[in-house]
Amino acid sequence: MFPSLALAVLASALSASAQVTSPYPGGQTVDSCESLKGSCNATTIDVNNVWNYPACALFAICSTWNYNVIDSLASIGAPHTQPVVPESTFKNITNGADVLTQQGYVDAYHYELSITPGAKNASGDADLVGQYQWLAAWTGFCGQDGIPYQNFADFFQYDGTPGVCPSTQSCNATIAASAQQCVPQPITDNGSCAEVVSECENFIQNGLFQSTYCVLASMCYAESTTDVLINDIYPSYIQGSSRPTTANETRLSIDVFHNFTGGADTMGLQNAIDAYYGALTNVWEPEGPFGAGAGVQTGQNGPYPTSTDYIENFWSIIAAWTGNCDTLEIPYDNLADYLSYAVYSGYHPKC
Repeated sequence: MFPSLALAVLASALSASAQVTSPYPGGQTVDSCESLKGSCNATTIDVNNVWNYPACALFAICSTWNYNVIDSLASIGAPHTQPVVPESTFKNITNGADVLTQQGYVDAYHYELSITPGAKNASGDADLVGQYQWLAAWTGFCGQDGIPYQNFADFFQYDGTPGVCPSTQSCNATIAASAQQCVPQPITDNGSCAEVVSECENFIQNGLFQSTYCVLASMCYAESTTDVLINDIYPSYIQGSSRPTTANETRLSIDVFHNFTGGADTMGLQNAIDAYYGALTNVWEPEGPFGAGAGVQTGQNGPYPTSTDYIENFWSIIAAWTGNCDTLEIPYDNLADYLSYAVYSGYHPKC
């Protein structure tokens, strides 16, 4: 049996961003961003307090077409763990205002370049507006009066952290609607859900709810939806009636359910823990292109969650939807209903 709930140290919160890329800037704007990077290097700053320097904060923003925050720190030789952006840096960038506006960002960028020896200026304000709009989307302040300090600081703390999603993919509603959706995950995920999803790719053409791996992938997408899962797995060249949705999927296989439960009539948290860790042991990888078959087992293990709290988190979401918070024991019909209908229900309770 795999780690039991009793061994888990209860975690507190979801970490909050999968990388969103800002618009590709003109060459001169790229050069200006590199100028800021040049004034923000390990020989001139305290690399353990990077966000004390406005130039470094602006570099992290202007380089988002190519980097997330963690990557931008690595590019200047700084550790990825940094203290929270001090409010003094924020006030320096906003010229004392309580929020960062679009014009405030443009002005701060030009000012920082003006005091940077040998700096090249941006090719135009349009690129800078694009950078600000990207930051506004990440923080959830599209079309508003400006970005407050706390949300600004959250960007520097969480951008690039696996499982952390931006508030929206873009301030442009059309782009946001067509973008691949980010799937939020607790930090305890540790990349395990992505591995289970990868294994599901070997079996999904038999049906999303006809494979142990794909049912477990559906469970670890509890913070998202099974339609998002299907879109993440199926290649873009598969379109039309060949590209399924949850509504097209056959109801949960009773054999898969009994494989989880050992033949019992209900599935409990410990069953979910055992099945999830089991799926990450001797993992599968594809033997050919999508749809080629079950692939091969590699003899490799993991990555496992850092805690069984991760499984408890998604299992409690499922238990809440099925009305089984008291025992966390879910009968077949309830679990099958959740898998088939939760995506369209608009119902998102928590235990």
